[in-house]
Amino acid sequence: MNGTSTVGRTRAEHAYLELRERIIDMRLPPGAALNEDELMAELKVGRTPMREAVKRLESDRMLTVYPRRGTIIADVNIRDLKAISDARRVLEAFAARRAAEMATDDDRLRLEECLLALTDAAPASNRAAMDLDGQIHRMVYGIMRNSYLEATLIQYFGLSQRMWNFVLTGLAPIAGNVKEHEALLRAIIDGDADRAAVLAEEHVTHFELLVRGNL
Repeated sequence: MNGTSTVGRTRAEHAYLELRERIIDMRLPPGAALNEDELMAELKVGRTPMREAVKRLESDRMLTVYPRRGTIIADVNIRDLKAISDARRVLEAFAARRAAEMATDDDRLRLEECLLALTDAAPASNRAAMDLDGQIHRMVYGIMRNSYLEATLIQYFGLSQRMWNFVLTGLAPIAGNVKEHEALLRAIIDGDADRAAVLAEEHVTHFELLVRGNL
């Protein structure tokens, strides 16, 4: 993401996306107080766009607002991991199934290119592996062609990414987890909706178990 550009965005959208990114990548860590005045100056936005961004992030469950006490970055915990994973198992399986049903020839070509890149080279670091994982998920969401569900999936995936980042330093290399997408991409390319759904659900479960062991 271009952290400073507001091209094509409202100021509220700019503030929301910037704060969301910082919460996900731990620049704004769990439990920290949100200094709105400092962030308004840094992001060059006013009070109203900042409040709109905070309201959206509270709805996304990334912030907790306490009246007269301030705004705190939401905690990361086992209870939330289970709830998020339960939701993602259902949604990711549906998205993979629908992507396998809806993929066009152009979509399959892009998936083949992604599959080739995934097969040829392992990510150089856990951070690179996470970035690649995110690219693959967003590609599948787009191919599904349901903007309402796509927005929900992006919200839950962002919460999952935050958990990855929270435990990242304690994790062994996770390239193998990202490699699970090879079979998923192949199932979507082949139009095997049932297999794509099963693989997507299994991938979320593997993510949950890996994070659970490190929280």
